[in-house]
Amino acid sequence: MIKFLIKELTSSLFSVFIFLFLMFYVINIFIPGDFLTPLRIMITQEELDALRASLGADDPLYQQYFRWVISVLSGEITPGGFRRSSSEAITSTIIPTLQVLLPSLLLAYSLSKLPALKTSIGRLYKDKIFSDVTATMLISLFPPIVYFFAGDRVEGYYQQLSTNLEFKKIPASLVELTSLQLDMFLFLFLLGLILLFISFIELATFSFVPKIKLLIGAALIVFLYLYLEQLYFLQIFFETKVAIKTITVLSVFLLGEYILMNNVVVQNISREPHILTARAIGYSRRQIYTNHILRNSFGPIAYRLGMNIPYLIASLVIVESTTNWGGMGSLLYATITNQDSNAAMGILFLLALLATFFRIFISIAHKLIDPRLSNNV
Repeated sequence: MIKFLIKELTSSLFSVFIFLFLMFYVINIFIPGDFLTPLRIMITQEELDALRASLGADDPLYQQYFRWVISVLSGEITPGGFRRSSSEAITSTIIPTLQVLLPSLLLAYSLSKLPALKTSIGRLYKDKIFSDVTATMLISLFPPIVYFFAGDRVEGYYQQLSTNLEFKKIPASLVELTSLQLDMFLFLFLLGLILLFISFIELATFSFVPKIKLLIGAALIVFLYLYLEQLYFLQIFFETKVAIKTITVLSVFLLGEYILMNNVVVQNISREPHILTARAIGYSRRQIYTNHILRNSFGPIAYRLGMNIPYLIASLVIVESTTNWGGMGSLLYATITNQDSNAAMGILFLLALLATFFRIFISIAHKLIDPRLSNNV
């Protein structure tokens, strides 16, 4: 496993740095000027040259590149080739993105298994026309359309709760928790809510008795309620409003593709001889599906999820811009519209690292879950 991790990390990080190096050179060579160029109409050329020299904008590109990489890795998102600091901490964009990305992946993947779970073992090898049509309809929904239907409803629920609970937002000057603590508590709260929602869906559809999900979700909510003061707990609860909108839009965005992927994979695996053998021995439907189909289906699903990560990361730009969620996607959109190419590449660098670690995590999970590989770990 250690050799596998070292190999995956080395090859992935090397590819990321080479790609960004080439992109840095291409952007800075083929796009004329920089963010200082518009100042020519307001200051003299001598003043502009002096400003470029003070910011390091006239340094060789390789120096600008490595200064940009170091600045991003040191905890700031800066216009990479220039000697100036930014107050925008990396955690202020990564954590909000993870707050909505991880629950969305969990929700979409869990719900995508329901069509197969509700199909009898004897019919799993056949086409699931209804769920495939539903999945195609979900894929065709553009994020603003989902936001149009879901946004007002979520807003209404939170407004009603705020009125009933007589909630008043805490002034920023009176908040004793740090922004990092608030972000982590918000992430735990969202994760607990999503686990409870998945548990409710599985119970309502008689798919599974979700003991672990229900226990973890309830434990997270109870922990936060007992650990935090009631005012802070309500504060974090109402902070989830925009996050829930974003998770809803992103989950619907992913759900259709995941349903199609699960249907195809499960349909193919259910035709294999070991499934017929398990049915002939007399194993229950749940045993066959859990121990023989799900574990063996994780291989192709993991491969597809790994291939889907760049598409997922790119979708953040559309979804976060639609819901006004302050993550890396909306920040990338803002830097592009402001024509700040180096800052945009800083966000792309972080997104590339995030995609790399997601892909490695999926590969590890594949080796641990798939019985055909777990014995060779």
